[in-house]
Amino acid sequence: MSDYESLLERIRQSPKQHLGQTSVSKIRSYTMGYDFARQFWGLPAVHNRLSWDKYREWQESKIHLCRQNLQSFCLLICDDEKQAFDLFFEFQDLALEECRADLVIKEDLEAKNFDPATATKSRTLIDFILDKETIRKRPAMYFGNNQISGLWAMCNGFLCAEKDLGITDSSDSMNLELFQLWLDERYPIAKGQTWDKLFYFEALDYDSGAFEQFYENFEMFLEGKNSDAPPRWIETVIENIKKNSKDQTE
Repeated sequence: MSDYESLLERIRQSPKQHLGQTSVSKIRSYTMGYDFARQFWGLPAVHNRLSWDKYREWQESKIHLCRQNLQSFCLLICDDEKQAFDLFFEFQDLALEECRADLVIKEDLEAKNFDPATATKSRTLIDFILDKETIRKRPAMYFGNNQISGLWAMCNGFLCAEKDLGITDSSDSMNLELFQLWLDERYPIAKGQTWDKLFYFEALDYDSGAFEQFYENFEMFLEGKNSDAPPRWIETVIENIKKNSKDQTE
C-alpha cells in the first residue's frame, strides 16, 4: 500500500472485508495493525500524504470543539456507526482537497524492494497478543472502549499488510485462520461470523468479558485442545472435586 490515504480508501470501498462491518471505530485499530506488521518486518509505518500535524491543524480550524480524534467526533454527532463512517470520509475528502498544497507524495520504496524470502520478522503477532505487558495488560490504551472489535480489526490489518508485502504463509496468518476454523466447530451458531462478534455475544454484550473469552479460547486452541473441550472453569471445578475426594480418602 503506497500511503495511509490509499489504505483508508481501500477500507471505504470494502469496509466489511477489512473491518468486519461498516464501523468508524475500527479504522484506527486496523491501520495500527497494518503498521505493526510493517514494523515487525523492519519497515517504516505507511506514509501519510497529509502529515498528522497538518491534518490536526485543518481539523481544529474546521471543527473547533473537537478535542478527540475525528472518528470519535463523528460518532458523537451521528446516530450510528454507518453514519459516522460516511461522515468521517466526507471530512477526509475535504481535508485532502483543501490541503492539496501540503500533500507529499512518496513512493513506498521500502515495500517495493521488500523480499519475503530474505526478510526477517522481529516478532510475531501471536507473541504480541499474548504478551502480558502490552495489549493484554492495557487493552483500553490500544482500543479504547471497543476492546474485542478493536483487537479483531488490528489482527486483520496486520494480516492484510503481510499480504501486501507478498507474505501469504506466515505463522500468524495460519494460526489465525485455523483458530477461526476451530471456533466454527466449537460455536456452530456463529459459523461464518468474525470472532469479535462471537465473543461479544458469548459475554452478553460485555466488552471486557468478550476480551477475556478471546484469550481463554485462543490459549486453549494454541495448547492443542479439541474444539469440544470444556471451558477452563469447568476443568478447574473437576480438578478441585478430584482433589477434595482424594484428600477425604487419605
